[in-house]
This record gives sequence, structure tokens and C-alpha cells, in this order.
Amino acid sequence: MQKIPIDLAAPGMKLAKPVTKEGGMTIMAEGMELTDSLISRLDNMKIDRITVQGNPVDMGGAGSGTVYAERVERLDTLFRRYAKDKWMMRVKGRMAQYFQIKAAAQEAKRKAMEALDKESEDVEENGDETNGGGE
Repeated sequence: MQKIPIDLAAPGMKLAKPVTKEGGMTIMAEGMELTDSLISRLDNMKIDRITVQGNPVDMGGAGSGTVYAERVERLDTLFRRYAKDKWMMRVKGRMAQYFQIKAAAQEAKRKAMEALDKESEDVEENGDETNGGGE
């Protein structure tokens, strides 16, 4: 089971936990298989993360160089005095998980924007060649 940002969700993944709204209303049941349209609906409903079966996304190095990745790195320093306090270590673990998810989402958005930029550059280049050939 893995909690991932909605930006990293892909068709074919199955929900390990139901998706609920803030009030507790279930939007999608556990075990549902994601499709492009379901992912789009979740995104439109401002659902930012979901829990899926297995570990389909490698989040180990996701988002390195992002603000959130820097925050994960700082956690050791911030919690250095609490190494023997099991509750503080749980807080540190939750914070690390949260920042890793945010870093992965930030990285996914950056990659998507780069892909769109590259696609638009390719279209412009092909459009220029097509227009230039007719003159």
C-alpha cells in the first residue's frame, strides 16, 4: 500500500483505501481500478493524494532539488534531540512521508510542464516547416 500524489496516479492502479471528502463521504471505494476519467475527476474535486495497492511509484529520489526534498533533509537536524522519544520519531516519520509525497508531486508537475513545452516547440517547428514549404 502506498500513498501517492494524484499527479502520479496512472490508469490501472487499484485503490487500497476508499477516497473520501473532508466530511467523510466516500467518493470511491477500496479496490476500484483507476481510469483516466476517474483520475481527472479526483483532480477536479481537489483530491491531492490517494492510497493505492502495492508500491507502484518509486518515491525514493522523487523531487530531489525541490523545496520539499530540502525539508525532508532538514528533519534529521530538527529532530536530533528526540532520537529516543518514540512519539517524536513517529511525528518525524509522518512529516518525512508528507514531504516526500509533496516533493514527488512537485517533480511530476515540473516534468509535465517540460513535456508540454517540448511538445509545443515541436509543433511550432513542424508548423514553420509546413508553412515555409508552400511559399
